[in-house]
Amino acid sequence: MRAFCNALPLVAPRTVTTFVVASVVATLSVGLGASSVARADEPVAASEPRLLSETAEVTSVVDAFDKDDPFDLHLTVGFTQSWKTANIRRETQLFQPGLTTGNFVARTENVAKFSQSMSVLNVGADVGIYKDLALVVRLPIILSDARSLGDLDGSSNNPQRLQDPSGGQLFKVPFNSPTRSGIDWFSVGLGYAILNQQRDFTKPTWVVGVEGRFGIGPSLHACNNDAAVQCPDPVVPTANRDPGISRGMNAIGAHTVFSKRYGYVEPYTGFWFLAEFAQNRGDFGATSDLKGALVNHPPLQGSYAMGIEVIPYEHREQFQRLIGDFRVTGSYHSPGREYSELFDALGTSQASSLRNPNPGSYMAGPGGSIVDPNAQKAYFSGITDQQAYGSVGATASATWQAGEYIKFQAGLGLVFNQSHLVTTADACNPDFKDQLGAAGPCHKIGPVGGDITGIPNPNHRPTIDLPGRRFSVDDTMIVNLWVTGVVMF
Repeated sequence: MRAFCNALPLVAPRTVTTFVVASVVATLSVGLGASSVARADEPVAASEPRLLSETAEVTSVVDAFDKDDPFDLHLTVGFTQSWKTANIRRETQLFQPGLTTGNFVARTENVAKFSQSMSVLNVGADVGIYKDLALVVRLPIILSDARSLGDLDGSSNNPQRLQDPSGGQLFKVPFNSPTRSGIDWFSVGLGYAILNQQRDFTKPTWVVGVEGRFGIGPSLHACNNDAAVQCPDPVVPTANRDPGISRGMNAIGAHTVFSKRYGYVEPYTGFWFLAEFAQNRGDFGATSDLKGALVNHPPLQGSYAMGIEVIPYEHREQFQRLIGDFRVTGSYHSPGREYSELFDALGTSQASSLRNPNPGSYMAGPGGSIVDPNAQKAYFSGITDQQAYGSVGATASATWQAGEYIKFQAGLGLVFNQSHLVTTADACNPDFKDQLGAAGPCHKIGPVGGDITGIPNPNHRPTIDLPGRRFSVDDTMIVNLWVTGVVMF
C-alpha cells in the first residue's frame, strides 16, 4: 500500500484557511451524526478522485497485485536510544524510628539507583504478498547495553541493608554490569488490512497482525564487571561464562489497530499482546519445568494505545507529506519470572543463602518427608519472580516523506512503570496438598497430625522472598529516542 497512488492527479498543498474550514466542518458533521463524512477535498464530479485519503502510518500495510503496482517492498533501518532509571528499595523489619514498629513491614530502605543505557539498530523488511497482505520481518541488533547500580541518598554507606540473616553480603553498591551487545531475537509476521479506507473511503482502516519471535543470541548470564570471576556459573562458581545477550525466549505476538481519516487528521486506537515461552537453554530454561515452581514463565504483556496523526502538509506532485503522530499508551505486565533490574547483582552474589542450591523435590522417607537425592537441584541464577505492574506512556513523532521512494521518522517517548516487587517467590505451591511425602517444609505439624500447605517451591529464597526482605523497583522512568529511514520499492 503505497503512501501515494500514481493514478491520482497532481494537487498542490492546501492553504491554512482550507485546513481550518475543513477541520471545523468535519468536526460538526461527526458530532451531528451526519450520514456522510465531510472531507477536505470533496469531488465535484463522480469521476474525480477523492483526495487526502491515505491511511495512517500506524495502519499502513504494504501489498501487491494492485493495478499499476504489482509489488511493494519496504526496507527499514532505524536507531533507538533508550535510557532507564529506577530506585531500588528493600523491605525491612528493623525496629528503628521512621522505619517500622516491629509488627509493620515498611518498604522504606533505599538500596540503589538503577541506570541503563541501550542503543539498538533496527533492521526490517515489509514484503507485499497480496492485496493488503504483507510479510513483516524485524531484526533488532543491540549495539550497547550498559547497566549499573549507584548510590541512592547515601545507601552505599549502609551495607547492612544488603545482608542476609546470617550476615552474608548479597551485593555491594556501586555495582557495574559488563556492557553487552549482540542479537537477542528476530521476528517474522503477517500484517493484513481487513478494511482499507483507500479502497473504500466510507470505511475505516482495520489492520490485524501476528508475529513469531525467536531467541537466537547467546543466553544471558548474570555478571559483575568488578569481580575476579565476572560471570560465575551457578553450579561451578569458579567457572567464568560469557555475559550473553539473549533472554532465551520464543514469543507469539498479535495486534489490531483501527484508524479513520477526516481531512487532515486521522485518529486511531489499537491493542497489542505478547506471550513469551522460555527455550530449553540458558538459566531460565534450566528451572522452567521444576514441579513445585509456582511461576515458570515470563510475564504476559498487554498494551493499549490511542492517538492521532496530523497531516499539515501534503504535496502530491512531488509525493511529499509531513505527518505528526501523538500517542498515549498503557500496558499491563502479569506476574512472572524475569531478568529484573537486580538480575546481575543478585545472580553473582557469593552469599551462601543464594549460592547454595535448593532441593528440587522431596520424597517419603524415614521419619517423614526427606530430600529426593535423585531430583534436579535448583541453583539461583539471578532470575526472580516479580509482581504484576502497569505502565503508562506517551510518544510524539514526525514522519517526512521526501519522495515517492523514501521517508524518514524521528520520535521521542516516555514510559513510567508502577512500583512493584521483584523478589516475590512463595515458599510453597498449594496446588499439591495431597502429597505428604513431597511436602517437605510445607508440612506444618498440628494437634491433629499436621497441615499440608503444598510442596516446596524450589525457586523460593527466604533471604530475598520473605516479607520484610523483599526488593522493589520504584519510580521507573524510560526515555526512548529514535530515528528511522524507509526505502519503498
